[in-house]
Amino acid sequence: MKESDLQKILSALNRPLALSYVKETASTNDDLKAAAKRGAPDFTLLIAGKQSKGRGREGRSFFSEGGLYMSLLLPALPEVCPFLTHLTAVAVACAIQEVTGADARIKWVNDVYVNGKKVCGILTENIGVNNARRLVVGIGVNIGKEQKDFPPEIRETAASLSCDKTSLTAAILKEFFMRFDAFSPALLKQEYRERCFLLGKKVLVIKNDGGREATVLDLTDDLGLDVLYDDGKREHLISGEVSLRSIF
Repeated sequence: MKESDLQKILSALNRPLALSYVKETASTNDDLKAAAKRGAPDFTLLIAGKQSKGRGREGRSFFSEGGLYMSLLLPALPEVCPFLTHLTAVAVACAIQEVTGADARIKWVNDVYVNGKKVCGILTENIGVNNARRLVVGIGVNIGKEQKDFPPEIRETAASLSCDKTSLTAAILKEFFMRFDAFSPALLKQEYRERCFLLGKKVLVIKNDGGREATVLDLTDDLGLDVLYDDGKREHLISGEVSLRSIF
């Protein structure tokens, strides 16, 4: 991104934001966690053109070979913390739909899909600085890639957007801060429910002891998943990985 692109982003937000850009880094989340320990203020944003060690949940690697990769340092507001990943997912989905016109949907809890394929991953992490808790939320969006560009193991499940990176960045941040600055749990839960495509779907719930087939009955009040296993047992999932058995 050029300096003019960064100024466009700041102008669209009309709020204080410590914004910087690097062509390549290992991980924007790791960079911001290190910056926080050096005294970086809340609402510091780092954007990278490429990540060499991008990662997702559970330490999994995240394909980061050209797209939109950014991380934001935030105060750990008690009312927002439990829902920060959900809030970010809704903001990204709304921004993608605004910029591209695509019907963007959410796979619980942190992935955004378009036309049944993943275009965005989100990673929220905690950090302790001087006995205070702070948060870093990382967003990775595939932009301008062809299917052959993806590694073989994700080629059938990943997709890329065709849009202006600066416009999408500004739209994501605008949608994010609109919800963060005037946080409404009730509104967020409604928006998340409308965007989540797992309701009523068959999934594979993967845990350390293996995977079990289940049907997603509903989202719970804390935006976990209420699932019914094939043996009749119900469970409230608040963490762990859910692997799709079917999409739409």
